[in-house]
Amino acid sequence: MGRTGKTFLLVGFWLAVGLVLYLFFLRQERPPIQVVGADSVELTRARDGHYHIDGAIQGGPVQFLIDTGASTVSVTGAEARRLGLECRVASTFSTANGTVEGCTARAATLDFGPFRLEQVAVAVLPDLAGGALLGMNALRHLRLEQADNTLRMSLPAERANATPLSQ
Repeated sequence: MGRTGKTFLLVGFWLAVGLVLYLFFLRQERPPIQVVGADSVELTRARDGHYHIDGAIQGGPVQFLIDTGASTVSVTGAEARRLGLECRVASTFSTANGTVEGCTARAATLDFGPFRLEQVAVAVLPDLAGGALLGMNALRHLRLEQADNTLRMSLPAERANATPLSQ
């Protein structure tokens, strides 16, 4: 191979390395900003177009996707085992992907932002994509306001001093 061929090979190699690094850093998602106050939380929309919030189920850390289309807080079967959730009732759920067989468990506590719920029904869906959905059985206790790329969740005035929230 001549000198020109080696040069092109070297340039091609470095261009490939640069492209891989560019794609790697392009795909790195900055975590959404979570501003937590005493009775409210403000979230910025993530690059995937959704809102996410750090939380816990029975003290075990979870990152929730906020899903106003989900009736119930939902987790995967693997997450349920990790969190110590026991299936109580076999259930059939209607999801965006069709009908799914799963079960319903009860979480002693569910925390997200400054909020705590007790004795919360949790759907355990074996093939749920992602880790956990924060559904309307939890969100119904809060006031939700969305503007631009920010979601604000706060206690309604009549519940301002009602923590923990009860189901």
